[in-house]
Amino acid sequence: MYDKIMLFDICAVPVYLIIIATTVIRKMYKGRSNRLYLEVAMFAFAADLCEIMEQLAFLGITFGTGFVFWVKMSEYAYFITRNAVNVSYIFFIISTTKTWYKFDKILPRLFIMLPYICIFTLLATNEITGWVFTVTIEEGYKRGPNVLWIYAFAACYLVFGVIYLIAHRHTLDLGSFIALMLMYIINLVSVITQYFYPRYIIESFATSLTVLFIVLYVQRPELQVDMSTGLPGFRAYCEEIGKIRVTGHDTRIVMISLRNAAEMSSYLRESYSDYIHIIDSEVRAFAKREKISCEVYFESPGNFYVVLDDDTYNPVQAIPEIKERVRMIAAEILETGAQPDMHIVSVTFPKEIHTIDELLRFGHNFARFSDYSRIYVRAGAITDSRDYQIETHIDEILNRAVVSGQLGIRYQPIRSVAENKFTCAEAVIELTDVVYGSIDSERLIIAAEERGLIVSLSNRYLEEVFTFMGSESFQKLGYTHICVRLPVSQCMRMDLTDTIWNLRERFRVSPANIAFEIKETSYENMSRVFNENLKKLSTQGFKIVLDGFGSGYSNFMHLLDMPINAVRLDKSIVQAASSANGKKILEGIIDTLRDISLTVIAQGADDQQTSLMLAGSGCDLIQGSYYSPPVSKDKLEKLSANDPH
Repeated sequence: MYDKIMLFDICAVPVYLIIIATTVIRKMYKGRSNRLYLEVAMFAFAADLCEIMEQLAFLGITFGTGFVFWVKMSEYAYFITRNAVNVSYIFFIISTTKTWYKFDKILPRLFIMLPYICIFTLLATNEITGWVFTVTIEEGYKRGPNVLWIYAFAACYLVFGVIYLIAHRHTLDLGSFIALMLMYIINLVSVITQYFYPRYIIESFATSLTVLFIVLYVQRPELQVDMSTGLPGFRAYCEEIGKIRVTGHDTRIVMISLRNAAEMSSYLRESYSDYIHIIDSEVRAFAKREKISCEVYFESPGNFYVVLDDDTYNPVQAIPEIKERVRMIAAEILETGAQPDMHIVSVTFPKEIHTIDELLRFGHNFARFSDYSRIYVRAGAITDSRDYQIETHIDEILNRAVVSGQLGIRYQPIRSVAENKFTCAEAVIELTDVVYGSIDSERLIIAAEERGLIVSLSNRYLEEVFTFMGSESFQKLGYTHICVRLPVSQCMRMDLTDTIWNLRERFRVSPANIAFEIKETSYENMSRVFNENLKKLSTQGFKIVLDGFGSGYSNFMHLLDMPINAVRLDKSIVQAASSANGKKILEGIIDTLRDISLTVIAQGADDQQTSLMLAGSGCDLIQGSYYSPPVSKDKLEKLSANDPH
């Protein structure tokens, strides 16, 4: 009498369908780990279907005279697919722990396949030997005398998998480790239960639950996929390099940066995602043709990270072919006028770059340091440069500056065109680091702004300048004022005016002798506090200078809204004046600014020709290296004393 309970097998079907459907819909089939997981799910689903079809035959629901044939085929297919789950799962574990490099050769893979080959051999000879099972009309399905060998060979994968997971526990978080281990624990319990109690067919349902756990705690689609494109995302890449760092195995990573990705995305709209998918598919297609094992990740708006298992592969040979293929396939998209500004670099991690933080920072910044004339460079060409070294270690530099007080101030004199002499100066932050030498002040200020250290540096800077201006040395100069830069963060502090007024009273400095500079881009961050601070400083008698005019989205209406006395033109405007049209634009800007009673300051007078051009164009004040670079207080005094009027 047939009394087996197959409800568990039936319940497993919708679980597998949901897992497979959501995996495909979310495009979680790209990349080795994702493909192997999908294989595990599909083999397990196939095994479940085989078991259901076999049980339907026993119930007499279908297949009639073909009973024996159908049961045999179902049983063979079940054993093949069920044990294929074990093989795929082992490879999935190897890929998930980022130790695939250990099995990159054919012999290690054959070693893993050996128990499955033995199982397949037993099944292939079963019609002759009857060792695994027999099926007859009279007795139905009957286990063979050596069926336990199937379970013994399958147990090899259980033992190997458990040991491997424990040995590589450090590459996984706790949730992933438990979810992967549950596959073996739950399935072991279900197999033992089903072997001794054949009436309860629970093995496939147990497997479906463990496969579901892996989705929730290992695959985690919500963390693995870039939502804007559906490609494997940045968080998945971070997880990948975290595992690489733990294993310590040198891995070649090719980074592709579209520097103008934001502009292309805005211009192309929906077509931009198509363009990104073309790049992704061509990289994968090339790797497949060349039999290179790689994983491709995408970070919005336009960074690709290609992780190669072979750290000896030179990507130079791949770039021209892939670039040409992308150009041909995306011709219709690029015909709209979009011009991708692409830069590529290869780095061996952790050999060349040792820490995860530095690697991530490098991936985001390398394009800024690349040679614009070349599409591809090696990481060493960038990491060995002084600019990159400063950028990478700017936190250390800032900490040393704050702790040891290495911050200094230099002054660049500014020449009056009308009086033909130096009448004021700009106070410039100077930092000479003990390791990296002189640090550019603009870079220092931007880095301090980003890291929340600008207020501390700015307060020290203000006190230093006010100290100088309250001294007899400043009085001897005969300067009308000193230009002092106010960072955005400082301008948005409610205690700014109190701090400045206290310094003014402490060092007895007249407000008329101070001109506070704010960058033109600052008005993008204007707030109530920002506005009130500027108005209060202006009311107290301090001058306000709008610095870098022309470098951003210049809006003349802001000049009417802000309480400013002067405008300093950005260097880019001055450099553009080397052409006839550029000079007309410069002269037009100067005339407009002077018509609304604003003093015009021009920087970038680095040679005699430029200084004469600026003076002839109507600038009131001019500064640049032609007259003097930033100098110390003592040199400023000598420079002014020797200034020919």
